[in-house]
Amino acid sequence: MKANVMMKTLSLAVLGLVGLSFAGASMAQCPTDPAAPTGPWSSKSVLGGAIAITTPGLNATTCKMDASITSTAFGSAFVRDNTPTAEPRYRASFLVDVDALTGLNSIQSVRLLSVNTDTPYLGITEALRVSVSGNLAGTAKVLGIVAGCEGQPSNLCSNTVALPATGTQRVQIEWVKGAAGVVRVWLNNTTEASPNLTLNGNTNGWAVDFVTMGLSNPSPNFRTVQTNRVVKFDEFDSRRTTFIN
Repeated sequence: MKANVMMKTLSLAVLGLVGLSFAGASMAQCPTDPAAPTGPWSSKSVLGGAIAITTPGLNATTCKMDASITSTAFGSAFVRDNTPTAEPRYRASFLVDVDALTGLNSIQSVRLLSVNTDTPYLGITEALRVSVSGNLAGTAKVLGIVAGCEGQPSNLCSNTVALPATGTQRVQIEWVKGAAGVVRVWLNNTTEASPNLTLNGNTNGWAVDFVTMGLSNPSPNFRTVQTNRVVKFDEFDSRRTTFIN
């Protein structure tokens, strides 16, 4: 049975024994490339997009990752963590700032976090995804949460969480495999017993094998309107079961 321990901490500073856990240290060094030999991530995908490591970070950290879509035809700008292996339970937390996405409306969406399986089930590769989009008027932003749920319409469960108007947001997700599976989401919330969103469904066909963070699957309208606008990421942390404070 797998231990209920930290899987990986991927802030963007000096690499420690279990990942990147020294973001505030005076001797911290930032990699120029998040997926280079000195970087914390397994790989990256940059096609019609851009990734940069910039200073300072989002929470008194040394640096952060900036991602943008640079093409109106296609685009991806994300990093990948291969640490999970057929995980039946998975938590992740990260900081994100989407303030640069102005006028974001309901037909402009882009994926921020994707929790994936190496063995697609019912044609679905993602156990869970977190996207950002806007309301119809383009005056407010929401996180869209979608999970594989066998037996539901399109075999998916979904809902949204409203984002505060501005600023850095801390997002934490929990995914649990099972015939009575569950997905929980906390937004700027450190109370484990009170998630902002809970989805229930049959998640038994999936497991977690890799995770991506950044920008992916932008809608056509997102690519047209939000080209070259930067979304900022920091303080990624993943666990098997332990709540991330």
